[in-house]
Amino acid sequence: MFYGFAFLVELAIACFLGHFLYKATQNSKEAEQWRWSSEDSRDMWIDAAKTMITASGIAAALLASVALAGHRTDPLSALVASSVKAATVSLVVCVCVSMFLILALARGHEAAKARHVEQRRRENYKREKTTEGPLSNFALCVTLSAAFIALSAFFLGFLFLGRIVWNI
Repeated sequence: MFYGFAFLVELAIACFLGHFLYKATQNSKEAEQWRWSSEDSRDMWIDAAKTMITASGIAAALLASVALAGHRTDPLSALVASSVKAATVSLVVCVCVSMFLILALARGHEAAKARHVEQRRRENYKREKTTEGPLSNFALCVTLSAAFIALSAFFLGFLFLGRIVWNI
């Protein structure tokens, strides 16, 4: 039952992010707005990644300390011990991939701005401050892939954390 629920959570994340990818890669005018990167949207995604880093870091530290403290008094059951390991690894993966996601979002946004400036220059628009532009297919795929891994690891880590509490 636990793994079935975890699968449903992963499927929901894949559908959510896959919807973005599907809409952004269509051959239509609407697709550009799905890949459009503004400073506000970039900042919101980066704030979400920072939140995952903070929550995962705190939870991983607590798990590590509980696991070490638990060995001194009572040995942990095999299910709890394996869940502690899985949760800790998942949360650490979330932190690492979220850091990569922040860098990918920042770099992808800068490249999108540069492309937009170049396009405006070719169209002879007057020079104005540009703070947005469309992400390339590569930048979109990299950021959505990193977001999928980070979100998956985040939710799996906390699902295993809940499993630990349920079985103690």
